[in-house]
Amino acid sequence: MPDEDKDETRTRQAPPCPGGFLYEIRSGDTLYALARRYGTSVEAITAANPGLNPNALRVGQLICIPAGGAVTPPVPPTAACPPGLTPYVIRSGDTLYRIAQRFGTSVDAIRRANPGVNPNSLQVGQLICVPSPTGAPAPGTCPGGMPYVIRAGDTLYGIAARFRTTVQAILRANPGIDPNRLSIGQTICVPRAMAPVPRPTACSIILQPVAGTTAPYAGGRLWLTIDPMGNAEITVAAENLPAPAAMGGAAYSAIINVDGTSFAVPMVETVAGRWAGTATRRAPAALLSRGRVNVYPGPVLTGWFSSCR
Repeated sequence: MPDEDKDETRTRQAPPCPGGFLYEIRSGDTLYALARRYGTSVEAITAANPGLNPNALRVGQLICIPAGGAVTPPVPPTAACPPGLTPYVIRSGDTLYRIAQRFGTSVDAIRRANPGVNPNSLQVGQLICVPSPTGAPAPGTCPGGMPYVIRAGDTLYGIAARFRTTVQAILRANPGIDPNRLSIGQTICVPRAMAPVPRPTACSIILQPVAGTTAPYAGGRLWLTIDPMGNAEITVAAENLPAPAAMGGAAYSAIINVDGTSFAVPMVETVAGRWAGTATRRAPAALLSRGRVNVYPGPVLTGWFSSCR
């Protein structure tokens, strides 16, 4: 392995961090500045990261910030979920049961993917990782089609319309299935569509602070998921934001602009300086090629959908 690959592996490897939280080093960071920002000390950060060279911090490096005395450790919005898990920001009224139904998984699977999360004390804006649908058949068990997990409200007619096939084709692909007794979490095989269906898109964008604003340490991330029908779910989370009143507004929103057409993702404050929000709508055709996001008032953060990876 080339030396640069080894360095990258060391940079991205997450150190153990009991009682604290992981932080991704950004351009200009120093241990002194991080200690002041999160109410701890340089000595405590050094002790929590054996072998860390404070004079050779690298952008993208993950370090452990120990819990400070006066500051509640935030969950950095730039922290990505492991492969196979989808980031999700808790909304008002959410429960693990509702989230599990929505994503076709189970409460137990979500709890295993988020050790330490209290299902009875979910906080609006809290970031969790949602696993893939339960009961998905092994590769090759649905030849010529795709596995699908039944959700609340599903019917074979609705599934056939969504995937451009027919009820009869679904019944032939699933011998013994009772179309009148579908169960949430049940996995069926959906045969090949009559016309090409776009593959789902899932990617994220790192939002950068806008030069010249009063929020030079602001940071954030946007997550985008586009389903086969072209519906986009957009989640935005940001941290280190000043009070919106200082920027001339009452609350923050992420404004998506595509070829002169715009729509908003409203955001709510979770703890001081941290804002998050989610919206679902039809994805504009040029979203991934010419779409841009700005977090207002300000704007304080910006990003292009063409950089979504």
